[in-house]
Amino acid sequence: MAALLTVKNIQMTTATVTVNTEIVAKLNAYAAFTSSTPDAVIVAALEYVFSTDKEFIAFFDKHKDHPALLRVKEAKTPQKRRKVRQSDSTPKVS
Repeated sequence: MAALLTVKNIQMTTATVTVNTEIVAKLNAYAAFTSSTPDAVIVAALEYVFSTDKEFIAFFDKHKDHPALLRVKEAKTPQKRRKVRQSDSTPKVS
């Protein structure tokens, strides 16, 4: 039987961008309108632009060595949590 859902493992990266307040307001409104997150709206909008702009597609195919201009934050490595000990003064429940 074929799977009903295809799950993609997509590596996400956190980046910092600066946008004007009008864009932020519209981004928040569009996320609410589509019942999604602002991150999902940005990703979908950029995927749409990148896949439909014929001039960009031609440029991208020829220029694979473009400069990295986006400020990307380094991923934090997850840290193990320590177990909290109960102090001797804490009553133990049986």
